[in-house]
Amino acid sequence: MSAEAFSSIPPLVRVALVDLVETKSPEASRAFVTLVTRLATEVGGRRVIANETLVPMTIPDQNSTTPDTATRLLVVTEYPTTQACLIALAKRKEWGPEMFTEAVRTYAARPWSRVQAATIRTIMKTLSFVGSASVPRIDTIDGAEILENLVRTSAIHDELPDIGIEDQRWSELALRAGDRPIWMLNFLSFRTTAIYPDREADVTGGSAISGARAYARYGQGLVRPLTRVGGHIAWTSRSIGLLPDTSDGDWDQIAIAFYPSTAAMLTMLGDPTYKAAHIHRAAGLARTRLLATQPLAGV
Repeated sequence: MSAEAFSSIPPLVRVALVDLVETKSPEASRAFVTLVTRLATEVGGRRVIANETLVPMTIPDQNSTTPDTATRLLVVTEYPTTQACLIALAKRKEWGPEMFTEAVRTYAARPWSRVQAATIRTIMKTLSFVGSASVPRIDTIDGAEILENLVRTSAIHDELPDIGIEDQRWSELALRAGDRPIWMLNFLSFRTTAIYPDREADVTGGSAISGARAYARYGQGLVRPLTRVGGHIAWTSRSIGLLPDTSDGDWDQIAIAFYPSTAAMLTMLGDPTYKAAHIHRAAGLARTRLLATQPLAGV
């Protein structure tokens, strides 16, 4: 397996593989998860996430007119070093087509360090004690009306035609996820220079800012609204590399956010603090992939 995808990752730090798999059945998904988990464990790694896709929420490629409906499975595994990861990848190739027939897009990434992860967990846990928002339930008689109101008052409503999110996607997500937790997968590609509707907002000290810097501002503003609805950052990484046969353009970061429910996420999107921060997200991102997922049963 070529090591080019790992060129931006120091050889002695933890490395992760993020797999988006086009499995055809829950049984095939569980078989894939079992195999990659075993291979990760054999080289001192571990499985972090094994989730099934519920609903694709965006169109990830500007040249495409359809959402990413093929992906049925999200798997994240971590390895102690690049070499350990390459060994696991080489063993994957030995499976052969009789054991592995699904199409897979695999990304190499550098996850947060343990210190970074512990720091953000501490911050979010501390903020969770400050106060919480009232989150309605949408599995009630008035659930459809509640859902519609949440969408209409959220930060994404005015963007619906532009970023590919449609009202019916939220209805589908609410139907499939109910009031159970969801893990939202975010693939992020930053603009070279952030673009704001108000040109005065994209300068600091007279200089334009990068898309990555704008998104960092969004992240700072996101933390409090996210914790207010009981959510947190479940996993994040940077230095994304595409493995051979994965043609998906360049991505700068992968993040997975946890929400207690679809209603909790929409409640956050309607929070005034979140809306104030959201302008930086729109300014900084060139494109994104957004998939709603939940843990795969039986693994």
